[in-house]
Amino acid sequence: AVVSTQSTGYVALVSTTVETSNPEAELEPGMRLLGPIVEKFVSVSDLMVPSDDGKDDNIFISSSFDATTHFETTCEDIIKIYEKITGEPFDFATLDSKLEEFKNLAE
Repeated sequence: AVVSTQSTGYVALVSTTVETSNPEAELEPGMRLLGPIVEKFVSVSDLMVPSDDGKDDNIFISSSFDATTHFETTCEDIIKIYEKITGEPFDFATLDSKLEEFKNLAE
């Protein structure tokens, strides 16, 4: 939904996991919280999940996006795929040194 204030507008996301035959009605309580809406886009997508873990054929497929608007489950899915591929958990501590390398290259 694109919501407009007097001077500017902002984009808001309202999402849900569909539980009825009327998904737009399920979103209505969240939409009301936004106030006047200038433009609204409604989309319903099936939630897809891989049929196997990918270890037999080395083809690793992520799940499709779910109702979380902050992509938490998508990030968790990517971390799980990384571990399946490498056999090791992702070490976030290595990101600090990589970021420093990129900063030095940019200078």
